[in-house]
Amino acid sequence: MPEEVDIGIPDARYAYVPGAKVEKITRESWLRSAFPEWGTYLNKQIERTVVKPKTFVMWWFGACGYFIKTPKASIIVDQYSGPSLYTTLVDGCGVCRQSGAERIDWLRLNPHVIDPFAIKECDAILSTHFHPDHCDPYTITPLAENTDAKFIGPKRCCDKFRDFGVPNNRIVQVKWNDTVKINDTEIVATETADRTLLFSGKDLPKTLEEGSVCYLVKTPAGSIFHNGDSHYSNLFYKIGVEHTVDVACLNFGGNPPGVTDKMTSFDCFRVAEALRAKVLIPMHYENWANMQGDPYELEWIVKNNAPWMKTVILQWGSKFEYPTDQDIGRYKYPKYVDRWRPKYSWEYGDQRRIITSVEE
Repeated sequence: MPEEVDIGIPDARYAYVPGAKVEKITRESWLRSAFPEWGTYLNKQIERTVVKPKTFVMWWFGACGYFIKTPKASIIVDQYSGPSLYTTLVDGCGVCRQSGAERIDWLRLNPHVIDPFAIKECDAILSTHFHPDHCDPYTITPLAENTDAKFIGPKRCCDKFRDFGVPNNRIVQVKWNDTVKINDTEIVATETADRTLLFSGKDLPKTLEEGSVCYLVKTPAGSIFHNGDSHYSNLFYKIGVEHTVDVACLNFGGNPPGVTDKMTSFDCFRVAEALRAKVLIPMHYENWANMQGDPYELEWIVKNNAPWMKTVILQWGSKFEYPTDQDIGRYKYPKYVDRWRPKYSWEYGDQRRIITSVEE
């Protein structure tokens, strides 16, 4: 994650000191030291990032989770801080009802790159729909306690916000075509085509609108479209005609035969094309083992069908600045070579040392 400032090490427990005495290892001390996997590194980077005029910055947490930061607004979308799951037919799992499976295991692949309990500044949390990996108590509860954020979502998400302890005066219920203003940013709730949702829950949603929306986040530097778990629909062409979409964050994955939960690679491209998006960023293909997809396939489809469209493949925890980074193609983690100091090297520096093996 390239960064303009030295964020330092937020906690001494994350520093490695060779030969240091190791405390007695228990399950609790292991969890404290090793979880979340990135500690508060990304929290500190987000806090200390100053967004330049005419840009916005996004961090991808994996799955459909993003932190969007503008010069005056901080917004989280669909972050999931929970564990692997299993869902059952008896409990009303939508994919179980599609397939007839008694139980489906959802093994989480992406690491926890953000600590939700360490987030102190956030203006709004958006949930596209009420599935637990998009409307998540592990994210919503600490943000309700530690920030003054508004919680925005369709009716079924707002019902869950209340169950998670969010006060009514901080809940904003939206329907399709509603608009919410957050400082310098405008959030438009749009139509969706998440047909899996219509199978989901013991109390089925009466309409798709009460359970699911997509979001168009309009910042001063450009717009981000987030489609949650929506399937392909021709309605996205209408949205692309009525709005300007700069960056489209769209789900896709490898559906097992007999199930349509995620968009295919080609449908993901078709949605981006219908939206007239300048940049396509895929999501959700990498967090559930049973739905894992391949972004190479999507890149090939875009290149051969719409070479004018840019595809950006992010990595977990990566930072994306728009429009600066729109041509990066694939994000690469930094190697921190800018920290090297050749004159202090034991091998080739000004005071090089003769290194001999222990055996000699």
